[in-house]
Amino acid sequence: MSEPLTQGKKLRVSVSGGCCGGPNLAADAHQTDETKIKAQVQAYYSERVQSPSAGGCCTKGSDHAVNIPDLAGYQRDVLASIPENAAEKSFGCGDPLAFTEVQAGQTVLDIGSGAGIDCFIASQKVGPTGKVIGLDMTPAMLETARRNARQGGYTNVEFRQGEAESMPVDDGSVDWVISNCVINLSPAKEKVFAEINRVLKPGGRISISDIVADALPDFVREDKMAYCGCIGGAIPEAEYLRLLAQAGLAEVHVEARLDYSPEQIRGMILADEQLKMRYGALVEANPGILEQIKIASIKVGGRKPVAGEASDIRIDAANGGDFPAIAQLLRQSDLPIEGVQEILDSTVVARQNGHIVGSVSLERFGASGLVRSYVVAKDWRGRGVGKRLGTAILQRAAQDGVRKVYLLTNTIRDLAARHGFREIPRDAVPAVVLESVEFRLNCCDTAVAMERSLT
Repeated sequence: MSEPLTQGKKLRVSVSGGCCGGPNLAADAHQTDETKIKAQVQAYYSERVQSPSAGGCCTKGSDHAVNIPDLAGYQRDVLASIPENAAEKSFGCGDPLAFTEVQAGQTVLDIGSGAGIDCFIASQKVGPTGKVIGLDMTPAMLETARRNARQGGYTNVEFRQGEAESMPVDDGSVDWVISNCVINLSPAKEKVFAEINRVLKPGGRISISDIVADALPDFVREDKMAYCGCIGGAIPEAEYLRLLAQAGLAEVHVEARLDYSPEQIRGMILADEQLKMRYGALVEANPGILEQIKIASIKVGGRKPVAGEASDIRIDAANGGDFPAIAQLLRQSDLPIEGVQEILDSTVVARQNGHIVGSVSLERFGASGLVRSYVVAKDWRGRGVGKRLGTAILQRAAQDGVRKVYLLTNTIRDLAARHGFREIPRDAVPAVVLESVEFRLNCCDTAVAMERSLT
């Protein structure tokens, strides 16, 4: 655990937004951090569910005893129909099932099911012919949820122990994935979103309530214990939606949003013993800090495309604000990022509902061009996105007067061949192209050089 933070900490605000492989010490360190964060979150919520009185992410204002389900938007008549303990031990920030179109006979998966509140509501929607799976990594939560299920007589609800980043759920087996203020706790959200796409049936949908943060002081962002209070692990809304889209989900959008006021944020901190101990004195002495925190509760919808669906993909020129999304895609595919930002004006991207799911760049060397950073999000491959990107970048090169285009690849040889590229010896590549970052710093022995004439 890190040392308690003091008033002397610098208050900075962050606004978010290898070709050859080999040992990755940074990845190993990140994995260690993930393990520590998960252990802290598990211990924290194990204690909370066993505590006589415990609030959740949504405590507001200075009224620390506020009824969490009320603030999260649950209807009182709905709460009255489920076990009282499940409602009292809700740690959510919204009702992910409000206004959803869950139907009888469907299968619903609740990620981070806790004491079972959303599972029991879903149980009533899917009926006796449907099924609800509650997933939680904390044994104390599962024990509570299973006890509540027995007391409530829910025979179509099953609770499983597991992590959101690696769910014990079959591929393509659920109609709906719901979650309530849980994914913000994960230090590896891209893995969670990939798992969501994996377990959904084609055409299956999501309804996720969660906390997002468009601005946090760095001392909070860097404090692993702040994950437990639903703040430290929250990411900006734009990044949240982008990661969902890049995981393969279509029509990702925000259905509802509640921005928290400084007073509500103060209440969230002071109502949580861990957060109060770490930040309470600092907040009371420096109330202006609260103005630096921009967090909100959002409800996100989306769906998994059906097989063979001609998704609504738009190909257009990249703009200055696209680099974080492009860089994220390249990192996910272990492709180099160096120099990409400098050639954004020669980059085209594929957008699905406004979110980037593919990209390719052209580096210009007089009459020669180098196609590089050619990437499509894993679960958008096989849908024609790469072909359209390739066509667009070659058209761009021809318009710019490029006569020959080169590329270096060990992954898209077949795709490049379909675009008219042919393999050539490395020493046949112009010297000026060989001096590029792509060839100098990311030149794997297994990669092949390819060329296409545009004249």
